Amino acid sequence: MNDTAPYIETNAQTYTERTYTAQQIAEENNVTDATVRNRWFTWICKVAPPALLKQGKSYTELAHTLFNEFAKVDKSERIAWVADAKARYSSEWGSVGVIDCEVMPDVVGGTLALLQTNLQASNNALSLELAEVTDFIGQLNAVDADYSQAELETWAANGAKKAVAQFKTEEIARAQTLNALRQKRMGGDSQ
Repeated sequence: MNDTAPYIETNAQTYTERTYTAQQIAEENNVTDATVRNRWFTWICKVAPPALLKQGKSYTELAHTLFNEFAKVDKSERIAWVADAKARYSSEWGSVGVIDCEVMPDVVGGTLALLQTNLQASNNALSLELAEVTDFIGQLNAVDADYSQAELETWAANGAKKAVAQFKTEEIARAQTLNALRQKRMGGDSQ
């Protein structure tokens, strides 16, 4: 059986060399430590297994890197960022046989890493498609709102045309009647 002790030490160290407190990460990104612990960590856990992100109450170098990236992401682009970050970082631990922080023999680890990578690629594609569908629904809602506004404007224009036609008809009838009465008064018909 293979000895995994040296393997663990050399490969796990890249993620655990230095640790950071929530306060340190918060100060670097101008947010509160509660935001780092409660809001942002939830998003970061969508990218990497929590065991690779924390050591006790401290955060690993990987978590620190992900927090710093996440701080620059617009709120509307977070889903896409998760998909992108998974694609970029999962190969770093998946290809060496780390699945949820368990070290596997190379053969099993490689197979599981390949399966996990394929699953993550599918999930990434699904996340991107879901984001696109959500944007499309937003666009449809905007079009519906515009269409309703256009209908209202059409109805208002039709109402204005009818009011003008009614006004013209009434004024013409009033003027004709007034002229006929004036002609009678001035000596017109004596019938």
